[in-house]
Amino acid sequence: MNSSIISLSKKAISLLGIALLWQLVAIQMDPFVLPGPLETMRTVLSYFGDPEFYYAVYRTLLKLLIGMVCVLLLGGCLGLLLGLYPRWKPYLEPVIDIMQSVPPIAWLGIAIIWFGLTDLPAIFIIVLSTTPVLVVNLYEGFAAIDGKLMRMAKVYHVPGNKILRHIILPSLKSYLKSGMITSAGLGWKLAVMAELLTSVDGIGSLLSDARTNLETDRVFALALFMAIFWNVIKSCITFLFRSRVSLPTHLNK
Repeated sequence: MNSSIISLSKKAISLLGIALLWQLVAIQMDPFVLPGPLETMRTVLSYFGDPEFYYAVYRTLLKLLIGMVCVLLLGGCLGLLLGLYPRWKPYLEPVIDIMQSVPPIAWLGIAIIWFGLTDLPAIFIIVLSTTPVLVVNLYEGFAAIDGKLMRMAKVYHVPGNKILRHIILPSLKSYLKSGMITSAGLGWKLAVMAELLTSVDGIGSLLSDARTNLETDRVFALALFMAIFWNVIKSCITFLFRSRVSLPTHLNK
């Protein structure tokens, strides 16, 4: 409990320092260029009475959720395939490299040509740009599995399904968590970017409108909302992985 309070206190001090620095810089500049934290907070509060804002948040979160489910299925399967059958690495590695090397903005251009100005381009670039992150994390997790434990399981003729459930998957848990947090963080930014460039419903479209109307305070307010929502998303992912997984003592039964 005390450690949690200390951690929260440090975060609060950090945020307070950022707000103070922000205010000191803002008073030296025109509000059109850099609105202060108080003006931004007033704009933030105004969004709570705007039904369009809630709908935009819903649409962005829905795209992220669909994209991350696809990433988990595709990236999880590819990661397990590479880890369990390393001989497939030479065949799959070029595909992963292509997905990693092509900028998301290029994938977005292709997706707009294929799918038009719909929700699909956002989901498409989330999947293509973040799947390699999860695959690489899981593959590194396989490399870190205790080889002695695996050999012992084989010596005692532990069934393959128990090795997978009680040794491999628990060992990959922290790598899966790290991969999902990194992928979701990147996916969150990509979803908003795609909405901004395609002007489909979502937080990105609100940003586009604010930019077009030169409403800097709204741009800052939406950026603040994005930071808050990401921390909520990150906390949800962490919560899903918070239970400790213990290795059963009688694997060979």
